[in-house]
Amino acid sequence: MKIKNIIFTAITLCLLIGTMGCEDETYAPPSDPKQAILGKWELIEIGFQNHTEPYQDNRYIEYLPDSALGWYYYDTKEYTVSNIKYWIDTILHEKQIREDGHKIITEYTYQFYEDKMRLEYIDLLAIYDVFIYQRKK
Repeated sequence: MKIKNIIFTAITLCLLIGTMGCEDETYAPPSDPKQAILGKWELIEIGFQNHTEPYQDNRYIEYLPDSALGWYYYDTKEYTVSNIKYWIDTILHEKQIREDGHKIITEYTYQFYEDKMRLEYIDLLAIYDVFIYQRKK
């Protein structure tokens, strides 16, 4: 009887020690969207409403702390910072001033979850209106 107790205790200890280092390492975005959006994002899915399909992009986008957007192109290994500025509050706004002086403001609803970002156009008719991005590490 005593040997059964020792074996049971040893097995229990092994199981406890084995699971101690197994914390959930799922990325959780910061609660402040101004912090959550910062960094490099790769477009992985596009779609319409609740239906998306995998997408292979040739670049990643970077949301910079100074409200600028940068793009890195994999094929040319070129990095450019655009004239598009963004700001984020309850929605994501992107403002571009074209060469002819016209301003284009695009607005999205956003959702951060795990290491992904879901953007959906607001009041814009498009073939694709949903974009899922994966955070680049």
